[in-house]
Amino acid sequence: MARLSRERVLLLALLAAVIIVWWLAAREIRQELRITILDVGHGDCILVQAPGGRTMLVDAGGRYGQEASSWDVGSQVVVPALMARRVRQIDVLVITHPHEDHIGGVSAVLDALPVGVVLDPMLETDSETYHDLVRQLEEQGIAHWRATEGQRLDLGRGIYASVLNPPEPRLRDTGADLNDNSVVLRLVYGDVSVLLAADIDEAGAYRMAWLGEAVDSTILQVPHHGAPEPAVSEFIDSVAPDLAVISVGYDNPHGHPSDEMLRELDRVGSKIMRTDHDGAITIKIRPPRWRAVGSSPRARGVSGEVTAHAPAGVP
Repeated sequence: MARLSRERVLLLALLAAVIIVWWLAAREIRQELRITILDVGHGDCILVQAPGGRTMLVDAGGRYGQEASSWDVGSQVVVPALMARRVRQIDVLVITHPHEDHIGGVSAVLDALPVGVVLDPMLETDSETYHDLVRQLEEQGIAHWRATEGQRLDLGRGIYASVLNPPEPRLRDTGADLNDNSVVLRLVYGDVSVLLAADIDEAGAYRMAWLGEAVDSTILQVPHHGAPEPAVSEFIDSVAPDLAVISVGYDNPHGHPSDEMLRELDRVGSKIMRTDHDGAITIKIRPPRWRAVGSSPRARGVSGEVTAHAPAGVP
């Protein structure tokens, strides 16, 4: 009988230990900001999951010529990826600009999940896909806001995203107006900051450099899939990222990422991860530490910690 009691005590102690470990692990997860750069080929789709439960999706992949193709990045890649990550609603969906490789999967997302508000620069375009999306937003009664520099999105628990671009009035005659007026976001969580630079080109990169410390960030989502145009030394110096993430399609016809961009990132000592090599890249942030991991079996994790540094929350 005494032996049985001891066994029960040991069993109860083991059960208590398991519960404590589970509680501590769950507490850590609840404090973690996750940013996933999905592997959508040559396009962009970034999922932001805040520890308080708020969710933001920036673009939804796609590719030029999708209208004539039976392949849909939204229904076949983006929505399944969201479901696999237990996303049940999108609080904010950001359309950075109306190019197919950024908006091609948005319609499928709108059909699959409740969306609170869509933030969009509302640029002039002849894109049928974009105009169809605007009609879909109206039909579904989804709030549609114009994105402009100076806005701030509250993701809860002190986490926020500042809109740094486009300006008002919009940039004109840059040679790439749709790209240079892309929505640029800077996410801040404690001492760690992440700059999502969309598809800004040369003029947009110079404008970001002009903002100085406001773009200084721990992690950079490299603009325009690593194209040469935004490989502006002043911009890269202003951001000075510890980690640079490139969303790019394998063996793409544009030759991205460019040698110019890779040289600039190497010059400032940035570690580089890219979706064509590493698969979907998930950045896990618990300030002051961060860690990035890729879904590919060949991917190596990259981690860091923010030490004495300019304050992340510079407006």
